[in-house]
Amino acid sequence: MKYNYPVKYTAMPINEQVGWSPGLHGLEREYEVVCYIVSKCFLISDRTKYKENGKQEKEYEVVFLYQKSIFDYRWERVTPAFNNRCINSNRVEKVFDSYNKALEYVKKKNEELCDLYISSEKIQEFNDRLSRYKLLEQQILDNTSNLDQSHVKVLDELIINSGDKFKIYHSNLYEYLNYLTNSRFIVYSISANQYNKLLEFANNQDSLNISSIIKNATPILYHDYKINDKNIMIIDKNGNVLYYINEWKTLISNDTQELPDINLSSLDNNTECCFTTETLEDILLSYNQYQNKYINPNKIQGPVLKRTSSSR
Repeated sequence: MKYNYPVKYTAMPINEQVGWSPGLHGLEREYEVVCYIVSKCFLISDRTKYKENGKQEKEYEVVFLYQKSIFDYRWERVTPAFNNRCINSNRVEKVFDSYNKALEYVKKKNEELCDLYISSEKIQEFNDRLSRYKLLEQQILDNTSNLDQSHVKVLDELIINSGDKFKIYHSNLYEYLNYLTNSRFIVYSISANQYNKLLEFANNQDSLNISSIIKNATPILYHDYKINDKNIMIIDKNGNVLYYINEWKTLISNDTQELPDINLSSLDNNTECCFTTETLEDILLSYNQYQNKYINPNKIQGPVLKRTSSSR
């Protein structure tokens, strides 16, 4: 997985402009929370806050999987971004492991907001707005249906064999792919048992017994800057190029045969061999989950479907 933070459900506040207020440089837009919807999120951190009266409460730092674009009306798929700290996170009071539990909580939050309105006109306005955003909720959940807790696992460090020497890259495969240089490399998928043995040999620089461990390794990625330095090729065990990942980290099918198949038997000592416990399925899932990058609320149509505990 590319981002292996715990995946949870939470109440995402919807902020809208509700008027204008005096500011230092004239009138400024005034925003407030107009309703809540259920959203999946990455859990970045949680902490316990202690109060003067001796009580304590939990606070959670999360990144909503879709956030409203600052440039236009669309909602954009996002991932955690860091600059010493997570710069696109939000703090929430509760997170949940299931959609239904989060939905119960969101209903209470929306009822509390609705209770603030006295006139029937305002209540109808609130309900109409909530109905529109429930369609957004459905679209977000549909677009993130392949991302759940069962896909979260610890990302191992990458083991690299260059010539007759092994080194341990103290980051995972996906971080390695983000910083490509003018190099030629192939990535092999190995089992957890093979990985642990290989890690032991790599730490000891014991290359004599390596071949017996990695002889059944499965090739999954190939990169050759001489063919196309912008693309990482996703291959099968026979070297057939199934997909490629372009410079924008977008997964593209190779149905048009734009990239040639790889002759695995011709790889030489100038090709770095990398070993990971990630599989071909992991690679596809990691890059597939970011294909639905934008949601246009104006184009969402259809009724909100009733969900059961098994639907997400």
